[in-house]
Amino acid sequence: MADDDLAFLNLVLLVGTMASQRLESAADGTPEMRNEHLHRCRENMDMLVALKKRTNGRLAPEEEKVLETLLRDLQGRYVKALMSAGPSAMEPPPQKPGAKA
Repeated sequence: MADDDLAFLNLVLLVGTMASQRLESAADGTPEMRNEHLHRCRENMDMLVALKKRTNGRLAPEEEKVLETLLRDLQGRYVKALMSAGPSAMEPPPQKPGAKA
């Protein structure tokens, strides 16, 4: 495996790990923090989807399999977390004071 291939897989796994940690944190947090973690998890998953779209047709079979498997796992866990969190989890998190919209 070439260094570029390894770097790409490391990037995918880094973003996937961040999303996974957000899902785990969402399970234990207050409703406000749970929503924040779920929102950030969604952003990480969106990054992975963007990588998938931008690299379509240019990945090695191993890279494609890792990306597909990771996304499928995260999306399934995310849906379960949303369902257990209730309707308020679908709302974007409130803006922090001083944050730009």
